[in-house]
Amino acid sequence: MRTFTPLAAAMLLLAGLAGSACAQSSVTISGVIDTGLSYASNTGTGTQSTVGAANSILGVSNVGFRGKEDLGNGLSAVFNLQAGFNPTNGSQSASGDLFSRNSYVGLESNAGALTVGKQWNFNDDWLVGSVFKGGYNSGSIFKFSEFDAVSEIYNNTIKYVSPEAGGFQGGVMYGVGGAAGSVSTGQVFNAAVKYTQGPFYLALSFDHEHDGSATVASDDAAFNLTTLGASYTLGNLKLRLGGAYSDVSGPGSFESIASLPATKAYALEAGVDYTFVPAFTGSADVLYRKNTTLSNNTQVFRLLGIYSLSKRTSLIANLAYLRDGDGATESLVSTDSTAVGGGYANQHQTVLALGIRHTF
Repeated sequence: MRTFTPLAAAMLLLAGLAGSACAQSSVTISGVIDTGLSYASNTGTGTQSTVGAANSILGVSNVGFRGKEDLGNGLSAVFNLQAGFNPTNGSQSASGDLFSRNSYVGLESNAGALTVGKQWNFNDDWLVGSVFKGGYNSGSIFKFSEFDAVSEIYNNTIKYVSPEAGGFQGGVMYGVGGAAGSVSTGQVFNAAVKYTQGPFYLALSFDHEHDGSATVASDDAAFNLTTLGASYTLGNLKLRLGGAYSDVSGPGSFESIASLPATKAYALEAGVDYTFVPAFTGSADVLYRKNTTLSNNTQVFRLLGIYSLSKRTSLIANLAYLRDGDGATESLVSTDSTAVGGGYANQHQTVLALGIRHTF
């Protein structure tokens, strides 16, 4: 008797939709170059300022290859490879990882999409950009210590995305840990649902990461993250509101965050986007982070302006101000401190970034 794994069964289900047809294929090369200059206060020893080149004001620069082959009867083979880089010096954005932004292959049909490889979670797919503003060192919710999984890419994943029906769409992703003698060690699980109806948008996601350093299955250190966000568009105005709750049950090796002691925290973001003229959109955001275990908090205030010179090229101005309280050590730009968050206790920090962003 032949035994099928869940992955094999799902692949056969999609493949069963295929018939004999002359295959057509396409490959698209695309990318983003995002760079500029930045100023940051209270860096280094905590009292110094830094002026220099900036990478990834809104997102990591990358070049990628996306392909699709028609297999017939509505079934297609797809792949996506994206390599992140730093425009200021040409280096890889993730040292040692060539395709650090995407690396997957799979099948798509009317039944949905099933892909395998290195992939982003549903938080990044359905909440970053639509609800939470992106950006690195510029005031994004996923830069808080406990909340990196609000936007995270995972290795060794199997991901299914359902077709949209009545405004609803769902998805699940499973990351294989691969540890000898333990199925749960290092595994990742993410499930999400979103709803779109006219100007209203809502998405909910749950992430679970298991300790990757455990040698026995009984070790239950885990990181859980629940994220909820919504937006409403009214003419030139878009209102955004989202939050995330983080629960680390104990120290461990997790894919998205540094090892932390048992801790609980929540983070909120409220924002507004307004299109003043077709070429210019301004945004304002307020972020609040509270670690309820350590009783510390962080606030971030952010202003962002994007002026489009063309469909592909934009000028960017981003101003963010961070304020730590009750011993919090978060930072927009890391300092010489070795504390969690990269900053000094109760520090304030201001970052201004001016740049250009080109897509192709």
